[in-house]
Amino acid sequence: MKLQDTTSAAAHSKAKSLLVPSGAKSALELVDRFRLHLIDLNYAEVGAEWDSGGRLESDFLHHIELALSGHRQIVHEGKVIDLRPGNAWYLPGCTPVERRCREHCRLFYVTFRCEWLSGVDPLLDWPERRPINLGRWNSDFFTRLRINPSGPDVAALMLLQLRILEWLVKKIPHLGEIINAHIHTHGRFERVFELVETRLGADLRVEDLAAASGLSGSAFSMAFSSNIGMSPKAWLGRRLNHEAIKLLVQTEATTKEIAQKLKFTDEYHFSRFFKRLNGVSPRPFRLNHSEKSRPTPERKPTSPRR
Repeated sequence: MKLQDTTSAAAHSKAKSLLVPSGAKSALELVDRFRLHLIDLNYAEVGAEWDSGGRLESDFLHHIELALSGHRQIVHEGKVIDLRPGNAWYLPGCTPVERRCREHCRLFYVTFRCEWLSGVDPLLDWPERRPINLGRWNSDFFTRLRINPSGPDVAALMLLQLRILEWLVKKIPHLGEIINAHIHTHGRFERVFELVETRLGADLRVEDLAAASGLSGSAFSMAFSSNIGMSPKAWLGRRLNHEAIKLLVQTEATTKEIAQKLKFTDEYHFSRFFKRLNGVSPRPFRLNHSEKSRPTPERKPTSPRR
């Protein structure tokens, strides 16, 4: 059977495309390829152990923190920021802050990463990244994400993903420019990033990346470091760590199985790699993100009202 538009052509005869200008088409491609990946949704009760003791520390993943109770602070570039209940905060990955906490606090926090080029997070390399107050958060929305034995359903997680994207667009008004700048610096290595996603593992070497780029090893390392702001080896480690975190949080695979999947020589070398980057070994990291660390339905926290 021949397929055809159920509306006659005459009905559209006076329609005018708003996407004809080349700039609009470029914007459409940017929107189409931008992806936001949820890693985990957590409920936490923290106290003095959350305090960094004056040290500057950071995470590899982006966080959005939704304070329920208590008083915590972070210090970024000398500015003290109060993470007060009722407000949502975007805490970008790879952004060192000092954490301060002297009392019992309750919070939700979401971890995520995003990408435009395969496996590459444009906000993780945004030079001006900083903690951003996202404003008040609606408790009615987050009741759909309440902690329960089966966890949030698919629709609720989709809504959460959309909400995070809305926050980022509203609070980072030049997001399109940031992504375009990211494409300008990272785009020449698109084949390299695609190779990494295809063969991601501890056995992947800088020489393999250089071959994909068509450059000699030394020329590739120099060009990559100059454009990306970090060495190919450091970038590979960061991407591998992202995948390790995802597998620990989202699957039930054993540490040994994850080490094999990520092509480490053995579990010991994987654990040493993971602890070097995250400050803790895979097992305690997973325990901190397991259901054991989350409240039962009877202890479900109450979200703050507007």
